[in-house]
Amino acid sequence: MPSGYLERLNETSNLIKKNNQIAQKILDHSLAFYKIPLPDLLHFQSAHKSDQRPIGDHTSVVQSLQHFVRDWSTDGAYERESTFVQILSTLSTIFPEADLRARQKILVPGAGLGRLAYEISALGFTTIANEYSFYMSMAHRWVLSLADHDKGGVQQHTYYPFLNWWSHQRESRNVLRGVTFPEVHPSSEALKRYTLLEGDFTKLFLDDRERGSYDAVVTLFSIDTARNIVEYLESIHAVLKIGGTWVNLGPLLYGTAPWVEPSLEEILQLTQRLGFELLPTDGHFGTDSFSDQVLEWRGKVRGCLAGYNWDKESLNRNAYEAQFWVARKV
Repeated sequence: MPSGYLERLNETSNLIKKNNQIAQKILDHSLAFYKIPLPDLLHFQSAHKSDQRPIGDHTSVVQSLQHFVRDWSTDGAYERESTFVQILSTLSTIFPEADLRARQKILVPGAGLGRLAYEISALGFTTIANEYSFYMSMAHRWVLSLADHDKGGVQQHTYYPFLNWWSHQRESRNVLRGVTFPEVHPSSEALKRYTLLEGDFTKLFLDDRERGSYDAVVTLFSIDTARNIVEYLESIHAVLKIGGTWVNLGPLLYGTAPWVEPSLEEILQLTQRLGFELLPTDGHFGTDSFSDQVLEWRGKVRGCLAGYNWDKESLNRNAYEAQFWVARKV
């Protein structure tokens, strides 16, 4: 046994308890928000104690909590800087008059813990974040609720996100590092224009009130999470106004038992058949993905290196050649 290994196990156990305190705060906030009495939750828990819970539940909890790093800490700045700039700059260019932005409705499906949607709202837009995972939604609502403490100063918390990954570590104590969040305090003013809607994006926005009512849809690291990406793209088209804009950035790493796994070329072909027109994109936002291939797409689709769960202290780097495009509904 390496020197200090048992001590590291003991400290890990203690830090797991501290992470549990964060999870408890999220749970307490969610019970209050959804008006669920604690005895009802305990009764449900007792009644289902013998159920075989899927291992994915634990994974989903861990992934949701790790998004505090990606979305709301200085440690996640690298990931945000490589993706947010293209999107926020594009929206600012399309809607240059800041005093009119509150009239523009921007939909962000697959919003995760909400940092991108929050930044869009901070630019002045009326922003609707949508999230399917209730694990994400619970953490999302809690971190934004910290805005309620404006008068008392910034309320920060520390989470230990690396306890679940001991592989590829340079130093043994790397896994014991804490991350403080939020590094930006949510503004109550920005949140006046912000709404989180929970549920399946392809089902939630089907009624006549939602169809054709959005000025822009922004998808960041989300379209490849759809089981049926064709239905997802059809939904994006349906909710946009004529002349509305779809801004996408992300990989094509299909998960969640996808029904189809189209290539980038096939997705762009489908996008055009649905009634989208690809627009030119700034060369600063990445390398042209079709510079020597499809002439009509030249200068419109760009690949950029985008990290995901990027830990600068580990021996592992996870990144994608994320694809960026802007399309108009015609």
